[in-house]
Amino acid sequence: MVRVPIGQRIRERRREAGLAQAALAAELDISPAYLSLIEHDKRYIGGKLLRRIADALELDLDYLTADQDSRLVEALMELARALGHEELDAATAAGFVGRYPEWARAFIRLHRSLQDATETALALSERLGRDPELMALSHQMLTQITSIRSFSEILAEHDDLAGAERRRFAGIIASESDGLTSSARTMIDTLQQSGNAFRPSSPANEVDDFIIDNRNYFASIEDAASQLRTELSSERLLSLDVLHRRLTEQHGVAVTSADEAPGACTTDRCLELPEGAAPTTLRFRLAHRLCELELADTFEKLAVPGRFSSPDARLRAKRALARYAAGALLFPYDAFVEAAEELRYDLDGLGARFQASFEQAAHRLVTLRAPGKEGVPFAFLRTDPAGNISKRFSIPGLRMPEYGGACPRWAIYSALGQSDQIVSQLAAMPDGGRYLFVAKRVSKVAMAHGRPATVFSVMLGCEAHYADRIVYGDAFASRRASLITPVGFECRSCRREDCDQRAHPPVFRPGPGETAEPLAPTAARTGERQKIAEGV
Repeated sequence: MVRVPIGQRIRERRREAGLAQAALAAELDISPAYLSLIEHDKRYIGGKLLRRIADALELDLDYLTADQDSRLVEALMELARALGHEELDAATAAGFVGRYPEWARAFIRLHRSLQDATETALALSERLGRDPELMALSHQMLTQITSIRSFSEILAEHDDLAGAERRRFAGIIASESDGLTSSARTMIDTLQQSGNAFRPSSPANEVDDFIIDNRNYFASIEDAASQLRTELSSERLLSLDVLHRRLTEQHGVAVTSADEAPGACTTDRCLELPEGAAPTTLRFRLAHRLCELELADTFEKLAVPGRFSSPDARLRAKRALARYAAGALLFPYDAFVEAAEELRYDLDGLGARFQASFEQAAHRLVTLRAPGKEGVPFAFLRTDPAGNISKRFSIPGLRMPEYGGACPRWAIYSALGQSDQIVSQLAAMPDGGRYLFVAKRVSKVAMAHGRPATVFSVMLGCEAHYADRIVYGDAFASRRASLITPVGFECRSCRREDCDQRAHPPVFRPGPGETAEPLAPTAARTGERQKIAEGV
């Protein structure tokens, strides 16, 4: 992982506070020379000294630990790869982020806006090209425009037209203009009927950033959920009856089943549960609605309006916080982290003990970041069979892709073909980093006959040195080369030229001192890849 230089921030904050270098060094009990090395990024520090510096300068520790900035560096590098700028390297990006973090965020927001506009234009183009009604309207409008132009040219070119003819042509132009106006309004109405079909993706990205910036841990929600749980029951597990009773008696929420009265819920005081859903899903739905009602003030304080660019993004954030709260309510922090360590992060075992689905247990593991009581730090990724990523959470060093899909060799994709079976993988990155991946295909039951089930693949990932604490790491204890899967992050950033799954050429060449595979493949390998590309 590339280090983000923070010395500049320490120096600027010291000067803002009016402190001499010697005075701050004395307060920190270090030499002025050593502080000078820190301020010029000649020494990387952490632990107690970094905390003392933060306290002395009245800075948030997160501002100096640079966890958020490391993610910014990774986002900038992914953006550079997406745009094909192979002259940019991680060290340059780290220096830029270290000095101008807000500019880095602005560039990322700008790229997302461009992405949104491009996707919207493509979606509209696809809609115009395939929708029969819109195609007919387009042809009708072109015919009307042609008619208006023809009769206008007649009037402009023939000054000797009789008065009656001139009035007739002018009448035709007026009539066709009215028709064109009507056609345009119809087309606009037709497009607007799509509602949010072309809604930009930026609000979702903003929510992802918000969650990641908080390390997917919210102490105030954990405390509020713990207090609510104490009020609800002393039992180890909250039952459906307890949650149902609280919703109906305390909040007047009518809980119905989709098979009894489909579409009956039209207000926020009604909750429609899906027909045939698993008990784990029903419990989570009830807990989610209960948290929305009882912890609304907590969500308001966390999702402050100034943090988001639009009301839609803020609403999405509050919904995400409600889902987090539902997990905290059903799976209490202390009990869950103790069980995780005891069971060595066996997701099936955790699911059985807490009546949680695989995805719910995986989500909860990602949130175990309470200071002093942390679990294994996991990254999280969810994708559908088409490779569309719908949920992601990165950790330092292991970024989850934002622009496009991940490496096709990751366990998350092989799990799609393994129904009800957990797939584990010891993955080696081109830079030498190793990670343990654990993935499983999850299906959501179809709610009606003939309707296909909804299928996803969910994956957790952590650094390989945690493997001894995880039951899935036992299979790779010997670390034999045959057990290790060479992977990348995604094709454009991967230098593995011997990969038959490659879909795009790499955009970066190895830097000085790097030990990547040669960029130029052999002629035989080039021929093989060409055959694959041509479908042979």
